[in-house]
Amino acid sequence: MAEWELVAKRERIRHAESRMDYFSRMMTERPNLYGIWFYWFNYWRVSRADWQTRLWLDETRGWKAEIRGWEKPEEHLDRAETIRKNVETVEDGITVIRRELRLTRRDARIRDWHIRFPRPYTTMTRWITTITRRFGRIRYWIRLIREELPIQWKNFVYVIYYAYTLPGATRHLEAHLEGQCHTAEAVQQKVKRIANKILRQWVAKVGYAIPILTAGMEKPPYEGSKTTAESRWEWGVQWHKRLEQAKIVESPPKLETKEGQTLRFEIFDYDYAVFRAEDHYIIPAVFWELSEDELVKLLQIGKYTPTGE
Repeated sequence: MAEWELVAKRERIRHAESRMDYFSRMMTERPNLYGIWFYWFNYWRVSRADWQTRLWLDETRGWKAEIRGWEKPEEHLDRAETIRKNVETVEDGITVIRRELRLTRRDARIRDWHIRFPRPYTTMTRWITTITRRFGRIRYWIRLIREELPIQWKNFVYVIYYAYTLPGATRHLEAHLEGQCHTAEAVQQKVKRIANKILRQWVAKVGYAIPILTAGMEKPPYEGSKTTAESRWEWGVQWHKRLEQAKIVESPPKLETKEGQTLRFEIFDYDYAVFRAEDHYIIPAVFWELSEDELVKLLQIGKYTPTGE
């Protein structure tokens, strides 16, 4: 696909959005012709969806061809991350456009909207049907892209910090969970939630540092702080740079070179500069794809219900 063709599609998308803005404004400024403005707003919304899905189809095909042309994928990790983010943006966009088309299709059926362009469509619902069929083809290319993209890993540490301070009496404890995960944003968000849960469960199992846990830690966004008269809690995840030795997908593409990883748990006592508890578990590398029951069973930790202030 020539670059000028992609540029032309983007220009058509911008034009459709400008017309949508105009007719949206007209519905407010000249409400006596609301029905006409509403029709044309929806017409241009469908037009934008048409050109946007055409663009996504061309882009995903192009990304797939680009990846296939990499003789040494490990030399293209930065570009691979850009493509990965672009793919996530396309998926988010499909969700939005699908919802918009659903609303327009409903109104088009109720009002029996007919169109003369683009041919050969005679009704807006037939036009929308053609566009929605394109989603499946776009997702097909996305699936192939994900199978062949180099998979990058990064280190993370989930931390829960607890401090108790009174005149003549202090306590400073910190619980850590160290591991690795893919750099994809969706994976990182999922790992943050899982790490928060299993670290709290492990601390409860160890028992030594129960004061380190307090209510509220278990809620999104799984990071934050809390202070009482003499105690303070802080919790959240620290992401580290991409691993120098990136693990990439080899042939066959669906198999990863990294099959397992070690999750490390520890409780560090700052007042005495010693580790009060340590543990490690070897689990599947992509542990975030396991069910909660499977992961808890592998780690041999029970459920923990937060209590306290």
